Parts: sequence; C-alpha cells; structure tokens
Amino acid sequence: MKNCIILTLIILMSCSSPDAELEDIKDNSVIGLNFTRNSFDIVNPNARKVDLVTTLNSNPGIFVYQKNGFKYLIVPGVSDAQQTNRESSPRGKTFVFYKDETGWSDYSIENDQASTWVVRNFDYNSDFFVLGDANEIGNDWRNWKGDVIKGTPYNGKIEWERVTNPSQMGFFHDVSVGNLNSDNIPDILGVGFKFFLGNQNGYDFVGDDTNSINPLIEYNFNRPFAIELYDFDGDGVDEIISSDYGEIYGASESNRVTIHKYNSTETTFKQIFTSNDPTSLHSEDMGATSIQVFDFNNDGKKDISIARESNSGESFEIWINNGDLTFSPHFSKKFQCNQFNMLEFEVLDANGDGNLDIILRPETCGGQPTESFLYSSYRESGKGVRLNDCIWLNDGSGNFRVYDEEELTSPLWVDYLFPYLENGVLHFVGFEYKPEDYNDQNNSMNIDVIDFEVDLR
Repeated sequence: MKNCIILTLIILMSCSSPDAELEDIKDNSVIGLNFTRNSFDIVNPNARKVDLVTTLNSNPGIFVYQKNGFKYLIVPGVSDAQQTNRESSPRGKTFVFYKDETGWSDYSIENDQASTWVVRNFDYNSDFFVLGDANEIGNDWRNWKGDVIKGTPYNGKIEWERVTNPSQMGFFHDVSVGNLNSDNIPDILGVGFKFFLGNQNGYDFVGDDTNSINPLIEYNFNRPFAIELYDFDGDGVDEIISSDYGEIYGASESNRVTIHKYNSTETTFKQIFTSNDPTSLHSEDMGATSIQVFDFNNDGKKDISIARESNSGESFEIWINNGDLTFSPHFSKKFQCNQFNMLEFEVLDANGDGNLDIILRPETCGGQPTESFLYSSYRESGKGVRLNDCIWLNDGSGNFRVYDEEELTSPLWVDYLFPYLENGVLHFVGFEYKPEDYNDQNNSMNIDVIDFEVDLR
C-alpha cells in the first residue's frame, strides 16, 4: 500500500536551525527543492534482510526508462556482496516502480528472469533495455559471472528475457545495444567481447573468455570494463568504442580511447584508432567505467564521453570527433571521493538551451557523506542533499561548468539519486528510509520514493 504527498516548494534561499529543519521534515513541509514523496510498505521478496537494504542503498544500476507514455523506474536486484561465492548469495529480486500524475505511485516485484547480483551498467534503444550483471561475489574476479538480461516494456508491463545461458555468463560490467552485422536486428555486446548477434528467434553467441581470443575482434590491450557501439561513418555497421582499465600511467595504453571497425575481408573488427596522448587529461591512469556517444559541440558529428575512476577519485571527459574516425581529448573534470562521488552519468539537455549537458549520478564516498552532495554525517543535523555539483552545463562547444546560479539543496536525506528528463524538466529520483526500522516480524520495510524536480529552463 502507498501514500502520496506532493510538495511544491521554493529553492532554498536562507538557512534555518537544524532543529527547525527537523520539525519541517516531520511535518512534510520541507524548505528546499520541489519534490514528490510516495510511501510504500514493502514486504521483502528476498530470503534475507540485507538483500532488500542493499537493493536500495548500494545499487549502481538504477535508471528511468520511458516508452509509449509509460515511465519505469528500474531497480535491479542486488545480492549480499560480502559472501564468498555465488551459491551462498542468491540473486536479488528486481523492482519496477511506475509513475503517474501523483508520482511513483505503484510498484511490482519482477519474476526470476529479472533477478540479478549487481548491475553496473545498462543500455537501451527505443524498444527495449538490457542489464549487465557484473556479479562481483567473492574475491576472485575470474568467478564473477553474471547475465545479460533484456527487458521489453509493453503496455505498462515488462517482458523479461535472460539472454545468456549458464555457459555464456561473464563479468558484464558494461553492455551495449547496436548493430554489429548490418541485418538491422539489434545485437548486444558485453564486456569480455561477448557478442550476442540478434536473429529472428533470439541470439547467436560468439565469445570465449578462456584464452582471451575472440574470432570477431583483434584486441591488443587489457580487456576493458567499458564499451559502446555506434556507427560513426554511416556504413550500416557499428564501430566498437572501448577504453582502458588498469594500464600503466604514461604508456600509450593509459587513459586512451580505441575504435574498432568491422573489416569484411577479414571478417573481424580491427583497430583503426587509438589515442596516443595518455597524459593530456589526467595525471594518473583512470580506468574507464562507462562510455556514451553524443554530439557535444553541435557540429553534426558524434563525440565520445567517458566516466573514469581511480583510487583517488572519479571523473568524466569529452573526446571530440575529428570527422575521420579519430578523436581528440577536449575536456575533463575530476572529483576527489570525499568531495563528490558518482555512479556514472546521464547526458541530457538540462536547461533547454539546445546543448547536451552532463548530469552526474551522485553517491556517498564508501558509505560516508561527501562535501558536495550528501553533506552531513547525521540525518538529525537537518542537512541533506546539494545537487549543484551533479549538473554540468555545456556551453555548446563541449566545455562544461557547474550549475551555480542558485543553491539546489534540500534537508531530505537520500543516499543515491538517479537523473532523468521529463517534459524538458530535470528530475532526480532516489529512496529515503531507515534500515533500523526494518520490521523483522513482518519481514518488511517502509520506504519513500523521493523525486526532486529541478526546472533550469
């Protein structure tokens, strides 16, 4: 069952005492960002309490998908990563929340085909989305084997398909949907260069992680954690974009972007470009965790954006398309973990000026608050979230600045937020709850879905 409260508020322009802010929170009359609050009492569909809690507070794979007027908040299942093997940590159940004029007003618990250990990245087209399950159970990465899962929304419900069979499972830190063989049937590529080539009845699989040899691609570097597909030259077959993870700083492999193009004569994807300026954007090796392709400088050519991470922080960067299947490093921004921490990013026109902006998906720093997002160690302090550093506005040339026209703050405490665009208005959605309020007798927990509205137009 659920209760819905819609709050229309103003941007915070003055400070009040923590005690006063706490009373505002209790009275549901919070000064700060506009938001809707939808409350649910969720009976845990998993075998353990920890699996429900981690699904809400340690979940990098949450996103909003919109199709045919329906809006879906996809919350992939998460299992207990403290276990030592997959057998002791079964997949967590996936939730889907549904939005109407009152907010995120309903939810469903999806079938076992949608259950996952931990989804790091996802991709989609206008018809369906795919989840990449990275697994990450235990200390031996060679045993991190999850699935590629396809979700096809239809009339407000989702049809689920587990694309992989047990022999095809892998460390799917990233997945991409595209066209790898010019037959106009969507294909899927997963980390480890596992190819799922679409046909009329399903997918043909090509991939072998055993000896790192794959007949469909020649690859000369450490296997990447981030991949993307895009047809830059318009020949009907997507190029494969990848970037490094765990290379030696200063070597040509470090901080690079690489393009592979299909060679019909040799029937394989061959490298046609890799960058050779590893120190131009960073003073250390930064491992790529996701890649997105958009036109950031409005010249009609698609550019490349990359999220990266290292032990010292996280970053995003832009590579400009030179028009000849080569790319030049253009812009980067790095954050120290305690300053601002992010779970990848979305690309949206946040202020309606026609330029594509970078909207970061904020999180805590190893469970601790950060200076620029969740900026209080205690809920009782009356300090909550600040969204300014999530929003990086594009000047039209592929250079970005943080949004600083006004303070975007709220005393609400939300561990993670996930951005999306609705009718030209930027939104951030996340969960508010207290794990200590978990009802062990009923195996249930009350959660609030908080949806902030940030109209920058």
